Amino acid sequence: MRTGLKLLVLLALAVGFALLIQDSNGYFMLVTGDERRTVSLMTGIFLLLIAFVLVYLLVRFIVALSTSPTTYKQWRVRRHTSKDVDLLEKGWLELIEGRAGLAEKDFTRLFNHSHNPSRQAIASLAAAKAAHMSGHHEERDKLLLMAEKKSSHFPRLAEATATVKAELLLDQGESKQAQALLEALDTANGSNQEHIQKLLLRAYKQTGNNEKLLPLARIMLKKGRLDRFEALRLIEHAAAGTINSAASEEWQYVWKSLNSDEKTMPLVALAASARFDAKGDSKNAGKVLEHALEITKDARLLKAYVQTAGELVHDRLAMAQTWLKNDGNNPQLLTALGYLCLKGQLWGQAERYLTRSLAISAEAGVQSQAQAGLETVVSRDEALTHALLGTLYDRLGRAQDAIKHWRIASAATSALPVLNNDSILPAADTTEDPDGPPDRKKLDNLDERIMSTKISADTDYQADEYFDTAPIPGYEAGKQSRK
Repeated sequence: MRTGLKLLVLLALAVGFALLIQDSNGYFMLVTGDERRTVSLMTGIFLLLIAFVLVYLLVRFIVALSTSPTTYKQWRVRRHTSKDVDLLEKGWLELIEGRAGLAEKDFTRLFNHSHNPSRQAIASLAAAKAAHMSGHHEERDKLLLMAEKKSSHFPRLAEATATVKAELLLDQGESKQAQALLEALDTANGSNQEHIQKLLLRAYKQTGNNEKLLPLARIMLKKGRLDRFEALRLIEHAAAGTINSAASEEWQYVWKSLNSDEKTMPLVALAASARFDAKGDSKNAGKVLEHALEITKDARLLKAYVQTAGELVHDRLAMAQTWLKNDGNNPQLLTALGYLCLKGQLWGQAERYLTRSLAISAEAGVQSQAQAGLETVVSRDEALTHALLGTLYDRLGRAQDAIKHWRIASAATSALPVLNNDSILPAADTTEDPDGPPDRKKLDNLDERIMSTKISADTDYQADEYFDTAPIPGYEAGKQSRK
């Protein structure tokens, strides 16, 4: 738009100037010594314009000749940079797409082609990541060394190199070396580098350093630098690990330092309950599990709650029955109630809870597996319920029912073969078998029968129907060797 307006203005000025000088009687005189040259005003103006253009072009040409070395050098640099940028873009695109082998080749070409140390450092770092993804560990280590050399004079690139090196060490399982690098970077950056802190979380988790993992996960959750689900999972893991590894005098200080939400996390509650139970404090162990179970009816919590009941079976049974009022169709809770009733020798209630749990689980399993088009199978939770029912029926003297449920439980928890009824061999006929062991066969009155037996020299042994015609072991072999 602006270019069109400028052309219109110039055209208007040219037309106006032409109209002004069209009827002009002026002339243009050039005096050189004794000679005078006279031309019309319009001709003189055009000659001046032509002379100006020629002089301008001549000056530009002289300037271009004088600056040609510098201009050529700048052109070469721009051309070289353009090729570097093309290789860098191509390599990163291949790395993002997962073609690590091609990316490694392009980044290596960029490293060899570029004359810029910073671009060489970036290329070697990217090539090291690509080589790591491809499993070329020796080549990766060489590229990392080159990146460290090239980035030594660039503080920011040096930090990037250390970060990439720490990340690759974490992937390789060298957690302690990675932790040392990351802690130095975190101190230098003043805890403002989000990626470094996430890598530190990985390093602390791999090394089992729960004392540092717990506060860092809390900080990152508070600042919103980490997904809430992942942060809570790390906090739960770190808090439970700290309680489990703490000394007998110190773990309670760790427990008291946790907030109410952290204390109700399943792993944390299980760890604290185990420590209380180890002290013989079943009451506090039960309270810890009860507070956690009020938040979530986790199967692990229910299992620990019923197995550590001890003498508090009836108290815990009453508490579990209050939970059942609000969650009556929870098969795991029903199984837990059945377990407590078994421990309390409440046979009728135990059978009622366990059979109800199986009915609810079977109904839910049939619906889900029918939607998926799969055969109905028994889950591990149902296997536990069957095992408890088998124990109950065995206690009540109902052997067939007990065997039935035990078979179902064992088939669900073990890889047992499926046997076809048609291929089962019939039972062996034992009617003619001796009453006792072979060496005790018909030993009654043995002496009398031996003394009454008469053996003559001309007895035909082949006619005896009980004569064993099998060769004596080793006899034939000895006979051949003597020959």
